Amino acid sequence: MSAPVVYGVYGPSDSGKTRLVEQLVTTFTKDGYSVATVKQTHKAISLDMAHKDTWRHHAAGARLVVFSSASETVFLVHHRLDSSTILQRVHDFGGIDLVLVEGARDPSIPKIQLGMGKKRTHTLLTYSNNYSDVLSIIKKELKMKQSLHRIHITVNGKSIPLSAFPESIFTNTLIGMLQSLKGVRDITDVTIQLHHNKKKKR
Repeated sequence: MSAPVVYGVYGPSDSGKTRLVEQLVTTFTKDGYSVATVKQTHKAISLDMAHKDTWRHHAAGARLVVFSSASETVFLVHHRLDSSTILQRVHDFGGIDLVLVEGARDPSIPKIQLGMGKKRTHTLLTYSNNYSDVLSIIKKELKMKQSLHRIHITVNGKSIPLSAFPESIFTNTLIGMLQSLKGVRDITDVTIQLHHNKKKKR
C-alpha cells in the first residue's frame, strides 16, 4: 500500500479554500479515487463539547476517545498532532489515494494558494479560477503513483509507508528472486508472511 498523494490548500478566511477542496473531492471521487481531507487551523478550538459524554471520558483521563453512532465514527485525540503524524494515521487506515489538507503549513506538503498573503514553502501555484491547472498537477502525480508497483509492508503490525525509490527496489528485488523459482510465472500478486523469533542468548 503506497502512501497517498498529498496536496495542501491555504489562504485567508473567505478566500474559497473549502469550496476548492469540495470541488476537488467531487472530481476525484467521480474519477474513482479514494479521497481523505484534513482541516487544519491555528486556532485552539475543539469539536468536542464541554460536559458531553465524550468530553467527560477525556476529562477522566482517556487518551483516545471514540464516538460511534449509527451514522458516523469520530476519533477524538485531545492534543495537537503534527502534519506528518496525521498523514501517517490517514495512511494507516488504508485505501486512500489522495489527501487534501485545508490550511496546510507543513513545508513538505505541496500547496495551492488562494487569495493574497505571504507564500508558504512549497507553493506550486496561486488559484484564480484556474481549476484545470490544479487538476492537471494532481492528476499527473496520481497517474505517476499508479504506474509504480504497489507494495504493502507491515512490521510488527505497523504499516510502513514507502516512497517511490525504496518501493521500486523492494519490488524489483522480490520479483527477480521469485522469477528464478521453478513454476513461478506471470507475477501479479505476492503475499509473504515472516514470523521472526529471536533466540535468547544464554
